[in-house]
Amino acid sequence: MLKVWRTRDGEGGRAGGAFQFERLAVKITRWRVVLGCVAAGSFLIGLVAMAPAEIVTPRSSNGERQAVGTVWAGERALPGGFGAGWSLRPFASLFSLAAVERIRLRGPDTEATAEALVRPGRVLVRDLEGTASMRLLNAVAPAMPFVCDPVAQLDVARLSIRGAPEGEGTITTSAGQCALTGGGAGTPVPALAGTVTADEGSTLVTLNRDGSGEAVMQARVQADGGLTASIEAGGVGLIPGMTAPVRFEGSL
Repeated sequence: MLKVWRTRDGEGGRAGGAFQFERLAVKITRWRVVLGCVAAGSFLIGLVAMAPAEIVTPRSSNGERQAVGTVWAGERALPGGFGAGWSLRPFASLFSLAAVERIRLRGPDTEATAEALVRPGRVLVRDLEGTASMRLLNAVAPAMPFVCDPVAQLDVARLSIRGAPEGEGTITTSAGQCALTGGGAGTPVPALAGTVTADEGSTLVTLNRDGSGEAVMQARVQADGGLTASIEAGGVGLIPGMTAPVRFEGSL
């Protein structure tokens, strides 16, 4: 029982109108506790959701803002004229016990949408659909020594970026060119057909020569967000300066 005190005026002229104290007992039930917790939780979630987007996307090394909007709905700028926008889905988040956000990727030759499920130690992208320039790879992993301009068609049901590996979907690219990031002549690249799969240790994205099935590029995403990209034997000669299979390390 919760003891609460309140005041009232004297009744029937008693106490000369002076204040009296009345003892009131309020019964605490399970549902009142639940409703109180929900109200408090909603208030805290509201405070976080309306906070500036910069608390999750800090300023760049030179002090420039990299994001606009709020944690609820905002957009982050990426190199090369690309951007990644998001909007929180509150009801889906409540039922998933995680932050569920609608994601939009935009930029040169890029227009794609997806849903992201985010919780501590876990980032899962679902229903990734649309088109994306392969230059977006350089925006995400700037250490890559080459840049390619084919446009990819995305149809990915699941892609784990952090946490337990998950992968299911297809990626196809148009023909185009690849060149070294420092400049120079480009090398023609044929159309590629890719798959998104997963094994016990990582999520795997593989791009193969369309028709022959020979692997050209691979990217492995580890549970901790570590990224290993590689040029396979089928890609030797397609990427300028690549005369043998090679691997690159990074993180997402």
